[in-house]
Amino acid sequence: MFKLAWRNIWRNKGRSIITIAAVMFCVIFAVVLRSFQVGVWEHMVGDIVANNFGYLQVHQKGFWGDQSLDLSMDEATLDWDAMENVPGVRSLVPRLESFSLVSTGDNNRGSLVLGIRPEGELSGLRLTDQLIDGRLFAPASDEVVVSEGLAEYLHVEVGDSLMFLGQGYRGASAYGQFMVAGIAKISNPELNKQLVVMPIEIAQWMYNATGLLTTVVVDLEPNADFAEVKAALEPLLGSDFELLDWEQLFPELVQTIEADMAGGQIFVTILYFIISFVLLGTVIMMVSEREREFGILVSIGMRKTTLAAVTVLENLMLLVGGAVVGMAAVKPVQFYFKYNPIDLSGQMKEAIEQFDFEPKLYTTTSFLINLNHGAIVFVIGVLVSSYAVWKIMKLNPVKSMRA
Repeated sequence: MFKLAWRNIWRNKGRSIITIAAVMFCVIFAVVLRSFQVGVWEHMVGDIVANNFGYLQVHQKGFWGDQSLDLSMDEATLDWDAMENVPGVRSLVPRLESFSLVSTGDNNRGSLVLGIRPEGELSGLRLTDQLIDGRLFAPASDEVVVSEGLAEYLHVEVGDSLMFLGQGYRGASAYGQFMVAGIAKISNPELNKQLVVMPIEIAQWMYNATGLLTTVVVDLEPNADFAEVKAALEPLLGSDFELLDWEQLFPELVQTIEADMAGGQIFVTILYFIISFVLLGTVIMMVSEREREFGILVSIGMRKTTLAAVTVLENLMLLVGGAVVGMAAVKPVQFYFKYNPIDLSGQMKEAIEQFDFEPKLYTTTSFLINLNHGAIVFVIGVLVSSYAVWKIMKLNPVKSMRA
């Protein structure tokens, strides 16, 4: 039966090639569409979450909601050794975060001040790769690194001084004057407009918060499951602390992803309807062209069930061939746009940057997308093949031979 189906495929090479090409392009279109959608969000989560904020953060209970220095935690109360020994934890990253009015001359802007130890930071805030001018500040020095957008707004350069004025721990005045040691381009567009980074010891001194932290970021090992790490860390923290994962830290981002994915599913569903009619058209053409052949085969004694099985097997072989070729052909496209993303420009770029997203379109290289959409197109092809079975089972040999 397999040999007969294989011979039938190549009896009409034109029809077979058209069918394979239709399935192949259907798979390519569906995979490209989904790869861009998933790839953009993968990059965005990796850029915003993994490289800057971390998948898990420890705070004093209530800090994330109020963002108040008065809800800082004493770093001495944390069991650092026990937390770092939890499987999946690569390191713990201490931070002190607050806000301040930053000014120079007649220019001023409310800014996010972040006290860190760069050598132990996440990749997005180590600053060595992000510096576009100047150098990194020395530990415990009266120097700061300013984000590119903020430097442009304030018209400051390396070597200039910035004045800081804000509110410190428990209402204390927080002020100081620091020299700009470097200017960095932060990958997160919103942070790039307002971030000032300084040594954590200097931030603690300025905000009258010596020995206090607002955040401890849990840096995870590659491929570690943040939910499992979170479950292992929670017993090590007292009731005065909160351990939040990235979905709790950024619920708006999660909702945006879910809404976009739902919209993408609707678009892909419409595409599948179009694909279904394309494949149905090829099956109708095949059955119409071979109606006389089917009538002769049934007349000389071939069972309709056997004929239907051979015809379905032909279609399945064409579908598998088209799906495999499509999944293989689209793979280079996925890899190319993952490492060479499409840069957006004009009004679209400005609109995307308003939502703190990088205006670039990436693809994902996950083979699961190829496999899923190849399988879906294959199932559609199987369902469409039922038309051929139906026509064969109600076939009238005499009328068919006269067709």
